[in-house]
Formats: sequence, C-alpha cells, structure tokens
Amino acid sequence: MTKTLLVDGNNLFQIGFHGVREYYHEGKHIGAIYHFVNTIRRFIEEHNFNKVIVFWDGVDNSSQRRLFYPEYKSNRKETLNPQKKESYEWQNLRIRKYLEEMFIRQVEIDGAESDDAIAYYCQIAEDEKITIFSSDKDLTQLISENVQIYSPSKKKYYKYGDKIDLYHISIPHQNIAVFKTISGDKSDNIDGIQYLGEKTFVKLFPELVDDVIKIEDILEKAERLLSEDKGNRALMNLLSGKTRKGVFGDEFFEVNKRLVDLSNPLLDDESKQTIKSYYEEDIDPENRGYKNLMRLMREDGIFKYLGKYDNAWVNFLTPFMKLTRSEKRRFKTKKRKL
Repeated sequence: MTKTLLVDGNNLFQIGFHGVREYYHEGKHIGAIYHFVNTIRRFIEEHNFNKVIVFWDGVDNSSQRRLFYPEYKSNRKETLNPQKKESYEWQNLRIRKYLEEMFIRQVEIDGAESDDAIAYYCQIAEDEKITIFSSDKDLTQLISENVQIYSPSKKKYYKYGDKIDLYHISIPHQNIAVFKTISGDKSDNIDGIQYLGEKTFVKLFPELVDDVIKIEDILEKAERLLSEDKGNRALMNLLSGKTRKGVFGDEFFEVNKRLVDLSNPLLDDESKQTIKSYYEEDIDPENRGYKNLMRLMREDGIFKYLGKYDNAWVNFLTPFMKLTRSEKRRFKTKKRKL
C-alpha cells in the first residue's frame, strides 16, 4: 500500500514564516523556506513516504462559502507590512519551485480551500495509507482507519478512535463536525447557537465526550430536555436555530453544516477531476532533479544552515532522492504498460 503524506501547505508555511525568524541570506529572510523543506525532509526520512502532495489554498479560496454565508472569514485582516508581504510572497514562490524538483505534487484549486481538496483526496484514495500534516483541527474529521493526522502545534499524532482536544474538552474525532456545526467557529467568523457554549453543551449533552453522535440525536434529546426544563434558553435557542444575529430555524443547521462538514467538500466537478488526476497520474521526471534542487539551495543560502559535519548536504538531500527514485520507478512502470 502506498504511504502518502498530505501537507497543509499554508499551515506549514505560516509556521516557518512567523516562527523561524533568525534564518537570513544576503539580507533576505529564508526561515519559511528552510523550515518547510526541512520538515518534509524529516518526515520522509522518518516514515519512508513514497508519495507526497502539498495542498495550497486557491486564489479567492473563501468564495464558495461566502456565496451562502457572506460573513465567512470576514474577521481576517491583513497583518503584514509591505516589506513582510513581499518576503511572504517570494518565499512561497521559492518553496513551490523546490517542491517541483523534489518530485512532490502540488494541488491548488482556484476558489477552493485546501481543506476541501484534502478531504476529497482522502475520499478517493482508499488504497493509500495517508498521514495529513496540519494543526487545523477541522481536518481531524477526516481521520479513518487509513487516515491519521500529525499536528505540528501539538507534536502529536491523532489516529482512528482518538479524541481531539478542543478548548477545555476532548471529544471523538467523529464528533468534530457535529460540535462545530452547533457551536460555530470564531476563527472563521461562523456563528453558533447563542448561550450554548462549550461547558453548557457538555453539561446538557455529556455523550458528546464519549459517544459518536449525530445532530439529529442532539435535537431529539433537546426536545425531551426542554419538556422538563421549559425555561432553558440554551435549549430553546438550539431548537429554533438562534444565534446572536437572529433566529434561523433549520436554515442554521443546513448552512453551518455546509460550512464546516468536510464529508461533502465544496468542489465542482472540474476541481474534483483535477484532484483525481494527482491521485491517478505519475510525475514526469523530465527537467526535474536534485541538480536543480541544489542550485536553488545555493541561491537561497540553505547549505550554510545544514551543519558543519561532513556530508551534511548529502544527508539532507537523501530522503528527497529516495522519493525521486520511487516516483521515477512508478512513472517508468506505467509507461511500459502503456
């Protein structure tokens, strides 16, 4: 079975850009480049992945969700000054060039978020053993017997049957979509049910912590509880779909489910076909290779951060060369069959 690493590219890039501040070459910050490349190198070396795909957020990636929820991510503001923005864009472009030479696939769908692309890939790649590299807890919905998550922020793997740490509670990964549908997501500016915070949610529905549940289970129990406690505002709001912006009834659940539930990725047929091609097709090795990679590393001053011991650069490149050989073999095998 193919061992596949799916990388949330924007997440990994931002960790390096904001966190690795001391790496410079000729006055240019290269912390994001070094951290990104070295992280993937280390994972290939430790786990012997023979297929790696980096997923990027597409241009205007929030557009699909804003069609039915205009406030989606409207709380996100530009925080980079012009100088940092230029560095951000330059390092991002350089990383993409590195990945091409490393035989690492890259997926970017205009108008789509990487979460949806990763979700669809996991749905169609049933014959691959997948590790997703991301600290985005939304992606923990995708955990299955063949899909695990590595969170760089927690430095922890989440596997099938594990619980996911939220703010003050831990719940089964199967309940993440249910919880976020009802509670919303402040970071994405998605409203939840008014007066149904995390603690109240667990107090009313303790099964959320241990059992796999559905929204229908929550609503059915809420009706029973309200018949016993007719003045409970949290339960009344839940059953009426009331947020701080108004009462929306069933529409609240329909909209929030579309926003947060990755079991039905927001992708059109053309986008799905593009992702499917990255699953089915092999990388053409022409004009790719370690010599081009070494040239990029020299230009960006990466070699000076590899250590002073003998063969440091060889050790650094070896995992990528192993991946390259694996991809070349796959390409030649399929070409012979054709």
